[in-house]
Formats: sequence, C-alpha cells, structure tokens
Amino acid sequence: MTNHEVLVLTDPDPPSRFQGVARLAGECGWHLRVEPRTEPPRGWEGDGVLAMVDEIPALVSFVRAVRRRGVPVVDMLENVTRLDVVRVVGDNPEIGRLAARHFTERDFRHAAFFSVRHNHSHDMRIEGFREAWDGEPVMMWLWPDVAGARPGDWRRMNAWLEANLRASPRPLAVFAWNDYDSTHVLSACRRAGIRVPDEVAVIGVDDNRIICEHQGVPLSSIAHDHERVGYAAAATLERLMCGGEPDRRLVRIRPRGVVTRASTDTFAVNDPELRPAIGLIRDNLSRPFGAAQLAEALGVPRIRLDRLFSARLGRSVGAEIARRRIAEAKRLLALGGLTLSEIASRCGYCHSSFLIRSFRKAVGVTPAVWRRSGGDAEGGLASRDDKW
Repeated sequence: MTNHEVLVLTDPDPPSRFQGVARLAGECGWHLRVEPRTEPPRGWEGDGVLAMVDEIPALVSFVRAVRRRGVPVVDMLENVTRLDVVRVVGDNPEIGRLAARHFTERDFRHAAFFSVRHNHSHDMRIEGFREAWDGEPVMMWLWPDVAGARPGDWRRMNAWLEANLRASPRPLAVFAWNDYDSTHVLSACRRAGIRVPDEVAVIGVDDNRIICEHQGVPLSSIAHDHERVGYAAAATLERLMCGGEPDRRLVRIRPRGVVTRASTDTFAVNDPELRPAIGLIRDNLSRPFGAAQLAEALGVPRIRLDRLFSARLGRSVGAEIARRRIAEAKRLLALGGLTLSEIASRCGYCHSSFLIRSFRKAVGVTPAVWRRSGGDAEGGLASRDDKW
C-alpha cells in the first residue's frame, strides 16, 4: 500500500473510465482527489496526476507546472501531443479500422465521418478508418471546420448535417465520433425522411447503452474499453510514482469490439435487380437453402441469377449466402448469451460442427477463438471462456 495522493482531472462520462482508476486506487491505497479538468486546483501538492488533457488553457498550464516540479502525469487522451507526458489512451486508429471493416463487410462503398468536434484523436480515428476502407473516398463532415464563429449554433449544424445527408450517394455508411454524435445523424435522417439503415447506416463509439438502446433505431457502436484505459493509466502512474519507468511513452488500449444493433444491421444493395434476392437471403438465413431454391422463389432461371450475382457482386449466389451466414454468426457471437447450437440453427447450419468447419474455413479460426480474441474481421466482443 503506497498511500499516494493522486489528483484525477477527468470527465464523469463515461463513468467506466473512473471505475478503472478507482479499482487500481483501492488496490494501492491511494488517496484520490477528483476535480473538473476545466478547473485544476491552484496550489495543489501531491504525488501524481491522472488527466484527460485537452486544449483547455488552464489545464495545459497546470500540467506544465506540475511537470516542472517533477510530479508524474499520465494523460488519458492524445489531443495535446506537444506536452511531454506519458499517455495511456484508447486505440483510436483501431476504432477507425473496426468501423471501416464493419461497413466493408456489409458491402458499403460510400462513407462519411461526422463529428461536432475536431482534434488530434479525431484525426487518429479518421486515419484508421481510411487505412481499412476500400470504398470511395471518405467524406469529412467536421462541424468545427465549417462552423466559423458559431460552433454552438446547433440549429445551423443540424441543417448543415441534413443537407450533407440529402446530397450524398446512398447507401451511405456514417461513422460518428461517438454515440452522442450518432444521435445527431439519426435525427437528421428522420427529418429528411431517410431510412436507417437501408439508405444510411450509422455507427458510433463508446457503446453507451442508455443512448444506443433508446433510439427509434437502436445504434450500433464500437465498445471503447474505457475501464481498462483507466486501470492501465492508473497502474502506469503508480509505477512512475514509485520511481519506475514506463514500458512505453504511448500505450493504446484496444476496443472490445463492435456491438451491432439496428442502425447497421443491413447490407448495402442499391441494385433494383439484386435487391429482392438479397432480401430473401437476409430473411431466410435460418433455413437451409441454396441457389436453386432462391431462383425458384424469385421465379427466375437459375443461370440468370448466377450471372446477375457474378456480374454485380463478383461472386456466386452460393458464396453470397455463405458470406452472410458467417456475418450473422459473428453478430450473434458478439452479442453473447447463445449456445453454439442455437447460433448454428439461426444461421441455417444443420449442426454446430458444420458451423465450426465453415467458420474456420471463412475466417481462419474457430468461433471460440474469434470470440475470445476480440474478433477477426470486425471485432466481436470478448466474452466469457467457453469450450466450443
């Protein structure tokens, strides 16, 4: 027990970040002082500082002053990179990559990034998204870049966002900075009469369930591991206060994965000839069927259907059915709560062993390994140990 006095300058939302800090503080016997980061306490004397350092003049000056006194500081953001401090942060580039893979797997070709703010962390997410995205150039909808002297004019911002949505090609994938920004996109779509997710799919970050699960269209979100960030940042500060050195000056904590809800639970199809076939596949994944049954249900010759899929999607009908079964299996694995047999049944596999073989062939690992490792293509949620 070290009995260090630690100053915490962080936002209360989300609370899981502070929960991670508090857990380590309890283990080490810290005395915590918690203050708003907008008003760091003058004259404070203690052993270490945990902070979310942003472009707040009083906060930047405070961090510089305590560093001059030799007090260790661990930053839980990476927005003010000119400061010489150790940082333990969320993996913003990986968050961007997860969002891009999530949309790419659903066949989207057009995408936009939206935020009501713009700083270095935003650039890291944009960089990650672009790195993993293989569609058309990503549109940047950054409100501060166009707001001028009126960044707080929400009526004007909403009108600007709605105009962007109306003018954009569809189907469109929108990657929002966080869940709060996602709600702006949903509201603008509702005002414009744009269907979510069929015309515009939306994903946010943080998996704030109060926000995500209480919308007209529940929001998909990337589960930022705030609690682990807080705990790891606190553990790093403890090492510094005890005279040790950090393993690295910048540590990025991977997100826990994608939580898929209705706002992205679709595949982007903007072809009137393909749309009925894709709809039938989507609605009948739990049933065993193939190209012949699909052609019969649509009332078209099998050879015509095969040529249509090959020409428009670059793959056969059977390959498309198999791809969507695997995507649905990933979604159910990420949600948790189902046995492998139940997932197999919902995805049209006659037995769990067939699902395991098909999943391994498509993804390269078994469902159990994929789930425990955080996911392959889009990042499923790490969950309890299982014996699959």
